[in-house]
Amino acid sequence: MVSSELRAEARTSLKGKWSKAALLTLCYGVIMFVIEWLLAFIPVVGPIVSLVISLPISFGILVTFMKLRRNEDVSYTDFLSTGFSNFGKVWSVFGNMVLKMIVPIVLIIVFMVVMVFGLGGSISSLAVLGNSYSGVTTGFGGLAIVGMIGYIASLIYAVVKGYLYSLSYYILYDNQDKSGKEIVEESERLMKGNRWSFVWLSLTFIGWAILSAFTFYIGFLWLTPYMMVAFVCFYEALAGKPAAAPKEETNPVVEE
Repeated sequence: MVSSELRAEARTSLKGKWSKAALLTLCYGVIMFVIEWLLAFIPVVGPIVSLVISLPISFGILVTFMKLRRNEDVSYTDFLSTGFSNFGKVWSVFGNMVLKMIVPIVLIIVFMVVMVFGLGGSISSLAVLGNSYSGVTTGFGGLAIVGMIGYIASLIYAVVKGYLYSLSYYILYDNQDKSGKEIVEESERLMKGNRWSFVWLSLTFIGWAILSAFTFYIGFLWLTPYMMVAFVCFYEALAGKPAAAPKEETNPVVEE
């Protein structure tokens, strides 16, 4: 799959819909901002609730752009109803992704502990023992270096592995009858050998992202749907989904 072709296909899908796509992005951003702002005033529980509901709402906006790509009717708050009506399924998919990622997650935690222990031991030995026992300080320092290298390697491993499951929520929308485990496994199957293509497609938007930042981030109202629809095109190409037929315009019949 060529990134330029996927972007061109996304632009074609958004032709005549750019204004609606930007307004959809604005509605999503405003509603999420208000929800997070309000919940921030509730200690402990607020951030937890924000996390719990943000994932289904994010799924809802993804579905919104999938519908937009496929010329389906969509309203400006559909992402809320779509997200909450699929609340359990969304979290089931997420739980299965976490299970698939358990090895890199554990490695990250282990090497982080090793790194912190090594740094702490090195600093403590310098403060308490000075130069009398430099071997102890060196040992802790070496442990910290090992921990740091392992931590960075584990992060890279997690990112690379995580890309295998990046299509899970696209698959969920098209396969409501499948279990969370089946959806995650299907994403893994589709993405094997295609991770770099997805990464490269994402990187091709960096220039637009930089330009959008210079517009006081207003440009992201158009860049976000552009990227989201391009990712939908990527998913559909891998999944063998037929391209959406253009929506027919109905002209009123004028009687003479």
